[in-house]
Amino acid sequence: MTDLSNGTLLIYGLIIVAALFIGIIQWVRRRFEVLAVLAIILSLLLPLVGFLYSINRPEGMNEIAYLWQQARGRNGIGVFLLLGHLYIFFWILFGPEFKRLVEFMAPKIKRIIQWFNNRRQKQNKNKMKEEI
Repeated sequence: MTDLSNGTLLIYGLIIVAALFIGIIQWVRRRFEVLAVLAIILSLLLPLVGFLYSINRPEGMNEIAYLWQQARGRNGIGVFLLLGHLYIFFWILFGPEFKRLVEFMAPKIKRIIQWFNNRRQKQNKNKMKEEI
């Protein structure tokens, strides 16, 4: 990770350390144990795998651009790194308040699903009318 600025590396390091500490705290408190252990493992694994993966990148391309290019090309490790970093990001934002997030989002998700079901039923009725 040599092409990224020091500020970017500092922010990245703080995010990884914060995810690690939040994961440890949630695991010790026995809250969301599986999600916390996953955050701990990913916060330790992602920087190492990302560093090793970015060794093969072409000259003049930084790590973030290379990761994005490989993830868009559906490279397995690139997709893993991208999804892992997204998980860490959302874990920091919503990990300690996961229960409140689920309670907040559940009615909205149910309304969206109901809207899609209603729309599909209307389309099916229209197809039936056209066939007759």
